[in-house]
Amino acid sequence: MKAIRRMTLNELIKAKVEIESAIYAVMQADQNRQLKEAMSGIGGLLSTSASRKNQPRRGHLLKGRKLPVRFRNPNNRKETWAGRGHKPRWLVAALKRRSSKLADFAVA
Repeated sequence: MKAIRRMTLNELIKAKVEIESAIYAVMQADQNRQLKEAMSGIGGLLSTSASRKNQPRRGHLLKGRKLPVRFRNPNNRKETWAGRGHKPRWLVAALKRRSSKLADFAVA
C-alpha cells in the first residue's frame, strides 16, 4: 500500500470504503459471537420451556362443570341457558319478537 500522503483523491476514497467495510464486517462478526454466547446462556431455560410443550395441558377449572340454570324458555321448559356464552337462538328470537327483557326469562 502506498503512503497516504502520496495517494490521489480517488485512491483515498477507495481505501476509505475498503476500511469501512472491513470495520463493519469485524463489528458484525463480534456482535454475532456475543449474541450466540448470550443465547447459549439461556439455552437451558429454553430447553425447559420446550419440554413443557410436550406435556398435556390442563383444562380450565370450570370446564365441564354444570352451572345452575339462570334463564328458561317459558314455551319449552327444557330449553335453558346458564348465562354464559352466546345467547341461545330461542332467547334471541323471543327478545326480538316481544318487547320483553332478559329479566323476564330469569329463573326465580
